[in-house]
Amino acid sequence: MRTPSRPTPHLAAVLLALVLAACGGPEKHSQGVPDSGTTLPEPDAGAPDAGEPDAGTPDSGTPDAGAPDAGIPDSGTPDAGAPDAGEPDAGEPEDPLVIPKTLSGFGLFTGSPGDGGLLPVEGNVPYTLTTPLFSDYMVKSRTLYVPPDKVAHYDAKDVLDLPVGTLITKTFSLPADLRAPDQNLRAVETRVLVHQPSGWAAYPYLWNADQTEATQVPGGRVLSLEYIDLDGEARTLSYLVPSRNQCLTCHHLKNEAGDQILVPIGVKARYLNRTNVYGGVEHNQLDHLATLGKLDGLPPTEERPHAPDAFDEEAASLETRARTYLDINCAHCHNPKGTAGDTSRLFLDIDNADPFHLGVCKRPGSAGNDVGGEFDIVPGDHTTSILWYRMNTVESGKMMPQIGRSLRHVEGSKLIADWIDSMPKQSCK
Repeated sequence: MRTPSRPTPHLAAVLLALVLAACGGPEKHSQGVPDSGTTLPEPDAGAPDAGEPDAGTPDSGTPDAGAPDAGIPDSGTPDAGAPDAGEPDAGEPEDPLVIPKTLSGFGLFTGSPGDGGLLPVEGNVPYTLTTPLFSDYMVKSRTLYVPPDKVAHYDAKDVLDLPVGTLITKTFSLPADLRAPDQNLRAVETRVLVHQPSGWAAYPYLWNADQTEATQVPGGRVLSLEYIDLDGEARTLSYLVPSRNQCLTCHHLKNEAGDQILVPIGVKARYLNRTNVYGGVEHNQLDHLATLGKLDGLPPTEERPHAPDAFDEEAASLETRARTYLDINCAHCHNPKGTAGDTSRLFLDIDNADPFHLGVCKRPGSAGNDVGGEFDIVPGDHTTSILWYRMNTVESGKMMPQIGRSLRHVEGSKLIADWIDSMPKQSCK
């Protein structure tokens, strides 16, 4: 990964003198002006790079749970940003984006959750997935920013080909009562994926108690959050804000050289192919990006893939909905290019048509003992299927995914159980 170059003090002084001579004096930066849609407000150039240790910045009122580095052992990957994807950019090398210490430093939003809403500036496009990944019943809001004069390229299967400088944000908010998921939301964290010249890099930001600012936490946090569960009971959630290294646990694939590289998960055509409201009018999200000049190569509507809402019984068959749920929740690891898929040979991506690699009568590669059975899927019996057991349990070391949830996804667990039980019974040996 290329080390960012920094101007020498002498050169910086010369450049400053030239600027002052040309402009007649220093220019004042406006911190709160919304983006016009042509340029992104300049990040805080004085903030240290996110790859450096957190230099004692206060947690802005949100208590630390006391567990170092979010309580989960570090994966060992150097905390130097995303690994090099191995594909040099065409043309002149681009300088890496300087990462601000606070979320507001990106200039992607106006307002805050504490003053009535976190509103994307023009050019920072909100989007929603047809079926979202489950994360402890958190409500998520997502945005995609493609820099001016750059464009993303359509891909029918994989993540959109997003240019260097692209920013993807995902804000996680916890409802006070899970039975009313759109009311009394508390913003907990915002994760930002940045496409640097060297590859993708992840940066977690933790919201303060007043909900007025989110501060970068490279080492992650474990938080105790109170809420009312689906049965009306008061609960405390042990919630993980992942460290930068831990983000690689899910956001990774192996490149042709066999190295792990960080990649986005949700920005795929099949999950973006749905309507959203822009300017008070419903538009298809892919069409909207194309209209803005931010996406090219978009095929006609009838040729685009579409992943249904996994929990809308009228949207697709039980099998399609179950496979869609596994695709968004599990296949970023369990695919031929994922580490978990490579070791287990369990491929849960929507394109896998091999029943054995889907888990049918397949013994796991390294599931350990007492994980619900001998085979990943026993057709007709979810109670003896390891796949269902690991999704349903909340026991550390046995549940899947291993990071990203501490609660049972009741609806998701039932969907997979119904799908396995609907299969013709088969005796696995």
